[in-house]
Amino acid sequence: MEKKQAKKKLLIRKVLKIIMIVALVSVIPYYYSRNKSVGKELTALVTNYNNACPMMISNDIRMESVNTLPDNTIQYDFVLVRVQKENIDVEALKKSVEKEILVSSKTNPSLEAFRDNGSTVIYHYMDINGKNLFIVTLTPEMY
Repeated sequence: MEKKQAKKKLLIRKVLKIIMIVALVSVIPYYYSRNKSVGKELTALVTNYNNACPMMISNDIRMESVNTLPDNTIQYDFVLVRVQKENIDVEALKKSVEKEILVSSKTNPSLEAFRDNGSTVIYHYMDINGKNLFIVTLTPEMY
């Protein structure tokens, strides 16, 4: 029983940290969008992030890279540095993260550039061993 409670607490902490990451990652486009076109903004954003990567976002999350993909898409790659896929409820974590990303995408002013540009944003999460945990894709229709 105590192990289940400990796992739930760990999962909750992870979800909260991922929410913080989403918020942090969301802030940068706001500052770039003030005086630049969206295309230039996204290119500058990706360049700046990749120059700093890998970057610890929190004690548990490291941003590995940011990439532009075809069709106006940006992908963020994160590693949960204290998580092994075998020791976590991946589906529960994914559902929580998806919900928070969707809420943030609709209300967060720093994501305005993505909404205005009709961009797709992919959030890719891996465990400490590089195993894929899950991918959350935010499409323009979801804003």
